[in-house]
Amino acid sequence: MIAPPLARPDRRAPDRTAAEAAAAEEPRLPVVALIDARGAAPWQTVGGLTLLARLVRSLELEDVKDIRIVCERAVTPVAAGARRSGTRVESLRLDAAHPLDQALASRGLRGPTLIVDAALVVDRRLLRELVRGPFPRVVRPVPSADGAQPRVRLALVDASQVGLFGAPAGADAELPGLSPSDLPTFSEEMRGEMPILLLDASTATAARAAERVLVHATQKLVMDAPARWIDPPIEAAMATWLAPTRVTPDHVTLACTGLGVVAAFCLWRGWFAVALPLMYLVGWLDGVDGKLARLRLEFSRLGAQEANLDYAYENAWWIALTAHCATAGHGHGAVGWGAALIGVNLVDEIAYTIANRLLGTNLDLLSPADRAFRLIAGRRNVYAAILLIATLAGSPCGGLVTMGCWAVVTAVVHALRVSVALRTRADSEVRR
Repeated sequence: MIAPPLARPDRRAPDRTAAEAAAAEEPRLPVVALIDARGAAPWQTVGGLTLLARLVRSLELEDVKDIRIVCERAVTPVAAGARRSGTRVESLRLDAAHPLDQALASRGLRGPTLIVDAALVVDRRLLRELVRGPFPRVVRPVPSADGAQPRVRLALVDASQVGLFGAPAGADAELPGLSPSDLPTFSEEMRGEMPILLLDASTATAARAAERVLVHATQKLVMDAPARWIDPPIEAAMATWLAPTRVTPDHVTLACTGLGVVAAFCLWRGWFAVALPLMYLVGWLDGVDGKLARLRLEFSRLGAQEANLDYAYENAWWIALTAHCATAGHGHGAVGWGAALIGVNLVDEIAYTIANRLLGTNLDLLSPADRAFRLIAGRRNVYAAILLIATLAGSPCGGLVTMGCWAVVTAVVHALRVSVALRTRADSEVRR
């Protein structure tokens, strides 16, 4: 029996007081970000980016267009990590001994100002809540280096209150607080619960620890069995290795697509000793490009179209395998099973699309039963495993038959699951 859909996780912003809610509705000036990048810590590389660049890119992605960087030397927008032409990045030279409020008195800052220590790794969801929510608010607690006195390192305040930055904890007691634990942790993009990250990376040891956490946080949840238990360590190692290089996620996507086409050619020729390793390499690279994009905050138009490229070369695999089996003596039977594999995979994609558009969530997130079925459902990694086992057993074309059968089972289960979920939702709306 298929379980009914669970209640969707609460994705609302944390509860606010009436005063905060009213303040959120009032029109206000755009948020200006003021980043303290003085000292050596903000220039440490974590996950392929300096801590400063990670903050700048995160703020850009949250539509903060005015970013002021306080540091001991002049910094260009490119050096600061900016990627959008519409972002204004200005560097303000200031010795570490000078307080921010005195140095910035003549800089014309007005309205809500996000002050942040560039030695922190700050989750974009926390930045989003600060940028789009009421102000003033101070984030508490904020991690600090071992033995250091807790102090104000992240807050959204009025420009006249920037002097609170760096003040000992308690100096901000009169301002409303915001804790990372106040925010919902469910992520539709990552398909599950992802903790809100707020990490101190002010020392070399802390920076390495933060990098490990960030790499781990790039792994999406709710995956098939090979992607859950075999691929993550390999993909994480590859992403960590590529992060400090000039290789971009787009480069990885293009390499993945090219290798996918080569694998299709090898399947057609029956060169399974070459095709199967290439298929597994493609599977890993397909995970690496997304991980690298999330790790380095590099998102592109090509990345947005990656699923279409995946779909194209995966179907090329099954067409090539079908062509090989048809010419190897399996004739119309191979063509029928190949057509079934490709056709019902399309039906399965339609089921996922319907779930996303009409139910507002990924089909695999509807219930624990759906999550469990995803582990073994007919997807690329599962098909590759079936083909590998069949090839080792001496019958790759028998693998095509097994893949076609399992694709039919998967599509039927998913189609029924979406139908039940839609019927349940319709009945619920009628009862209202």
